[in-house]
Amino acid sequence: MSIVSRRGLLVGTAAGLGAPLIRPASAQARELQLAGASYDLREPILREFMRVSNSRVRPWMNPSTQARMDRVRAAQVDVITTDAPFSQYGYGEQLTQPIDISRLKNWSHQHMLFRDGRATPTAPMGLGANPGTTMYVDDAKTKVSFCPAFFQMDSIGYNTRHIQAENNELSWGELFNPRWRGKVALYAIDWLGMLDAAIGMKAMGIFNPGDPTNLTNSEVDTVTDFLKDKKKEGHFRAFWRSYGELVNLMASEEVWIADAWWPVVIEVASKGIPMRYAVAKEGYRAWCNGYAISANTRNVDLAYEYLNYWLDGYPGAEQGKIGYYASSDLYKQYMAQDLQDSLYGGVGRDGGTLADRAQRIYVWNTRPRNLPYYTEKWNEFLAA
Repeated sequence: MSIVSRRGLLVGTAAGLGAPLIRPASAQARELQLAGASYDLREPILREFMRVSNSRVRPWMNPSTQARMDRVRAAQVDVITTDAPFSQYGYGEQLTQPIDISRLKNWSHQHMLFRDGRATPTAPMGLGANPGTTMYVDDAKTKVSFCPAFFQMDSIGYNTRHIQAENNELSWGELFNPRWRGKVALYAIDWLGMLDAAIGMKAMGIFNPGDPTNLTNSEVDTVTDFLKDKKKEGHFRAFWRSYGELVNLMASEEVWIADAWWPVVIEVASKGIPMRYAVAKEGYRAWCNGYAISANTRNVDLAYEYLNYWLDGYPGAEQGKIGYYASSDLYKQYMAQDLQDSLYGGVGRDGGTLADRAQRIYVWNTRPRNLPYYTEKWNEFLAA
C-alpha cells in the first residue's frame, strides 16, 4: 500500500497560491474559488473535478481551519474545507449558508457516523463536536452546516523498541507516564493539545472534567498547571506542529511516544523504525473534514456540484491513498482491492477494520466555546 506523506501533498499543487490549474475557454464562466488544505486540494482530485464539470478552480491553501473560514470576510470564496466545530462557527458568524441535503444526490451513502452520530445503535456517542449531532441546522434534519467527505480516528504512535503494549492497546494516560520522560511529543495546537492532555489526565484518574472537549476556565487552569509541572520535570521532548516535524522526531528516536497521525507512523515505520499505532484504550479521538458553502458564493450550483463530486467516490478513493476514510461508501469502484482490504478491512493494519475503529470513538475534535482562554493558557504553558 502506497502512502503519500503530507509533505508530499504540496508537490504538484502549486495552484495553492491562487492561480487556476487550467483555463479551458469553455469554462470561463464556471469557476470555483476553494479555500482548503494541502491534504484535500490535491492535483488528481481537482483535475478530475474540472474534467467532469467542465469548470476551473482557484485553490487557496491554509493549514488553519479558522483562517479558511475567516477568508470569507476578506475575499471571494465558494467552498471551504472545514470540520464540524468550525462549520458551526462559520454558520454562526454567517460566513456560510445552509446546505440542502435534497441537493446531495448520494447523501444516503454517508456512513452511519454522520447520519446518526454513531456507527451502530449500541456504539458510544462520541463526545464533543460529533458531526452526526451537530451539523444539522434545522429540527427536521434537512439542512447541514457542512457536508462530511473524509475522516479518521487519531490515537497514539509509539516505538516498540522502548515501549511495549499488550494487544497493541495503550491508554491516553501513557503520554504522561514518567517512564517516558524526555521522549514524549505533544501536539502544539492549543485546543487539541489541551484535549489530549485532558483525556490523558482523566484516564490516569487525576482529573474528572464534565466534558473533556469543552473545558471550563477552571478546568483549563487545572490542565495547564499539570502540563507546566510535567514540563518542569523535562517530560516533553517537543511540541510538534507539522507532519514532517513529528516524522523526523520519531524516525531519529528522539521521541518514543506521541499523539500522532496515522500516516506519520506509517512513514516512520517505512524507515525501519519499529513504530506502531495503538488501539486507544479509552477510545479514539475522531475528526471529519468536509465542505461548507460560503455565504458570498457567486456560483451556488457549481458549489453543489463540487460537494456531490466528493460523495461520488473518486475523491474518497484518492484520499484513501493517504490513509483517510471516505464518508460515502461509493469509493469502491475507484479503489484497488488491496487498499480496500488494508484500509477498510484492517488487513495488516494497526487498529483493525473501519467497523471496529468506528465503534470505539471517545471524543471528536472540538472547537471549545472559550477558545481564547485556551489559547491564553496554552501560550502561558509553552512560555513557562
